[in-house]
Amino acid sequence: MNTIMKTGQRIREIRKAQGITQNQLAEKLHVSPSFISRIENGSSSLTVDFSCEIADALHVVRQEIFCDLLINYQTEKADSISQKIELNIKKFPTQKQDEILAVIEFLASRLS
Repeated sequence: MNTIMKTGQRIREIRKAQGITQNQLAEKLHVSPSFISRIENGSSSLTVDFSCEIADALHVVRQEIFCDLLINYQTEKADSISQKIELNIKKFPTQKQDEILAVIEFLASRLS
């Protein structure tokens, strides 16, 4: 999956996790819902500035929008398993990170 598609997919995940529709996000950004759809499907590219506007509209830090770019680079550089786990968990919104942590803690308790 290319970077544009991953970024669009990430925007969709964040938007849905917040219970925001494409129409609502489009209204906040003063664009058409079809443009939001094209961004999320990876058929329309994004400027850095507009990506930042999306992050602001979704009330997330800008790194959450671009995390796939950062994670892919950092994962290649990660040396230990724990670093790789940490970098991969950072791909998800905070709520999902908490759920993943709960699963890891459950598995760790069963393996001990």
